[in-house]
Amino acid sequence: MLILALDTATDKGSLALVAADQLLAESSLESRGTYLTRLLPEVEALFRHTGRQLAEIGAVAVSRGPGNFTGLRIGLATAKALAWSLNCPLVAVPTMEALAAQFPCHPDPIGVLLDAKRNEVFWGLYRCPADLPQELSPPERLPLGQLRPRLTPPLTLTGPGLKVYGDFLEPSLPLGVTLAPLELREPRAASVARLGRLRLALGLTVSPAQLIPTYLRPAL
Repeated sequence: MLILALDTATDKGSLALVAADQLLAESSLESRGTYLTRLLPEVEALFRHTGRQLAEIGAVAVSRGPGNFTGLRIGLATAKALAWSLNCPLVAVPTMEALAAQFPCHPDPIGVLLDAKRNEVFWGLYRCPADLPQELSPPERLPLGQLRPRLTPPLTLTGPGLKVYGDFLEPSLPLGVTLAPLELREPRAASVARLGRLRLALGLTVSPAQLIPTYLRPAL
């Protein structure tokens, strides 16, 4: 099955095209300010590059948040329009789960950190013993000062929030709390596609009319 995956939850978005468990192509969208004008042209370019056709799409997977409000709205609206027009299943993947999924078979819990602005963070805790992450605590929005008590070793920290708050956190991290490599801290559409395929197999699809973003806070 051909799956198109979209991730526009953060400033560094991406999209991917996956057939079964093979990544056919993935492209990056470096700025959320360009999503409105670049997302659909990049989808078209992805299909031209792979020689596939839009009509071949078997499912659309999309990162549903939390994250940037504007990016999420654009990504979800695009995914819903494609799924509706192509009459194919739509799968919503939590953004934090997609980040945790980049550490399959990892021995330690994975703490996922996103910038929620106004000196707040989005925080989620997962374990990923196989392909599908297991939620250890529900994603939540926290003042930055309330984050440190949750950083209990052993723990691997990841997520684009480290770009904003890593320098603040690192000097006081307990022994046994490590930071993920830089290249694994951003969400990837390829991970959204992989989780989308697993969720699709479990029947976890959503109607385009019912899909809403996960914000965890009122819009600013």
